[in-house]
Amino acid sequence: MAESPVFALDVGTRKVAGLVLVPGKKGYHIRAAAIVEHQQRAMLDGQIHDIPQVALAIQAVKEQLEKKLHMPLKEAAVAAAGRALKTERATAGEEISPATEISSQDVLALEAAAVQEAEKRLLTAGENQAAYHCVGYSVVGYSLDGHPIGNLVGQRGRRIATEVIATFLPRVVVDSLVASLQRAGLSMASLTLEPIAASAVAVPAAMRGLNLVLVDIGAGTSDIAITGQGTITGYAMVPSAGDEITEALAEALLLDFHTAETVKRQLLKNASITFTDIVGQNRTMAATAIIDIIKPAVNELARQIASQIILLNGRAPQAVLLVGGGSLTPGLPEALAGQLEIPPDRVAVRGREVLNDISGAKNLQGPQAITPIGIAVTALKQQGLGLARVIVNGRPVHILAGQQLTVTQVLLAAGIPARTLYGRPGKGLGVEVNGRLTFLRGQPGQPGTVLVNNTPATLDITVKAGDEIQVLPGRDGADARGTVGDVVPEITPLTINFNGQQVTLEPMITMNGNQVDFNTPLEDQARINYEPLSTVAQILARLGEPLEGPILLNGQPVRPEAPIKDGDDLITGEKAGDRFVTIILNGQPVTLKVQAAEVLFTDVFNYLDFPSTPPPGRKRLVMEVNGQPAEFTTPLAAGNHVTLRWDP
Repeated sequence: MAESPVFALDVGTRKVAGLVLVPGKKGYHIRAAAIVEHQQRAMLDGQIHDIPQVALAIQAVKEQLEKKLHMPLKEAAVAAAGRALKTERATAGEEISPATEISSQDVLALEAAAVQEAEKRLLTAGENQAAYHCVGYSVVGYSLDGHPIGNLVGQRGRRIATEVIATFLPRVVVDSLVASLQRAGLSMASLTLEPIAASAVAVPAAMRGLNLVLVDIGAGTSDIAITGQGTITGYAMVPSAGDEITEALAEALLLDFHTAETVKRQLLKNASITFTDIVGQNRTMAATAIIDIIKPAVNELARQIASQIILLNGRAPQAVLLVGGGSLTPGLPEALAGQLEIPPDRVAVRGREVLNDISGAKNLQGPQAITPIGIAVTALKQQGLGLARVIVNGRPVHILAGQQLTVTQVLLAAGIPARTLYGRPGKGLGVEVNGRLTFLRGQPGQPGTVLVNNTPATLDITVKAGDEIQVLPGRDGADARGTVGDVVPEITPLTINFNGQQVTLEPMITMNGNQVDFNTPLEDQARINYEPLSTVAQILARLGEPLEGPILLNGQPVRPEAPIKDGDDLITGEKAGDRFVTIILNGQPVTLKVQAAEVLFTDVFNYLDFPSTPPPGRKRLVMEVNGQPAEFTTPLAAGNHVTLRWDP
């Protein structure tokens, strides 16, 4: 914790509040405080629109405090309006090599890529990539090869992914604050967000186990912070606040804005209020009557706040704490309780009186004191964000970060894609071989290098303002390449004698229906089919020969399904028919080998287990060819129907 005094400024839509805070004996002590209203409407909805006018108010606060304290003030802690806070959810994924373990650096680079993807979603076409400061992110979860996993470090796989919730501030918000401070002779010591600052003192850590909602209602915006499970779980903003009530009052009573604001501030203090309208009439009205007039506007503001609470929290909270000057609007706590459907006593206004550990500066009281005190406490605890200048690849980059500034944060601010640090593996190549998927991997990539002040560094190393960072991108691995021979098993060509000639046959391989050989380059997602030549039918199909007719394999008649091997002799067609004759013997086909010049009836006895003597009860031998009586020497021709039997 800082021991020196902290000068904190709450630059609001209606006024600027400043205080100087130091550690006290029992907490914190405000040495001095000052409040100055803007002379003109220099801010709208929490955003600075007129830098010179805002600078005048800041300078007035600075001079009042310097006069009280007799010391110069050179830097100030400030807060950005909650309306500027932008939150985006995004995912990122990377292909990795399964041969290498996932490192913590891989995970950091993956998270950075997801944050950069979130930033892209915030940017419109033509906008500068550096339009936002990332002020923090949280990881929703990781996945490995499509499956959720708690920790990626040490794992192996082909694809990693993560989802993050990232929080951003538009650079214009920070730049306008810095410019206003500089015009008032101040530099920015640290920056926080108004809902974070208010929560720091209004919702202490001991209360954050409850599901509470803090609503900081200012003039231009209503900033929302939600607690639960011991931490701040979310932020939101409604672009409506006290000004909407003032404007409704001005319209109903014909008042200029400043008069309407004065009337509004007296509603809780006076029973009746006197004012002059824009036509010069002096009027006096009961405060209750004026409260009835603004009731519709109050209900509408309550409705908008409640809608954002339900949207962010998912349900009504256990209680709502209201801070900021707008929380004093008559009827607002009751209206908000009604919109959330919770008991009225669960919506309470919290002012400085509940901060028991804050002493000094009696002129800073009420709920409007919460945010400036919170800004000071956050700065004193060194929990704010500072603006640092770092050189990245020779270019100056301004970064909004906490006390620990890492290389990852610098790369995010510099807009350097995190994937440049990956050496992505080359694309794989997948083919289907005989119905089974085969995958060839690409070459692994080479990782990039980060140098901090010319020294190799990792993504989680801390850097400081003025450091020089050089990023050398990684190199992608080569894509997978291969030939048919890499996925089809080696098959020896088959050499046979076919019809008297030696023939060598390569195996049949097709890719996407076209015949290829082992040297043909592979195509991604191709369908490859191969068929080894192992049967007579496969050989004949390859040679374009018909399957009909006699087939001789090594001199013996065979069917087309018969196996064949290297060196076999295959004869088909007429040449096979010259050596064999197929007849129909007793209704069954029988192939007879030609022993001499022709086949005779007597040759049939060599292929038939026929009794040489008549069985009992039978004595006449019947021999017929095509239904005609035949002799032992009757010639037989292919296709003859031959009958041989013993009859009674």
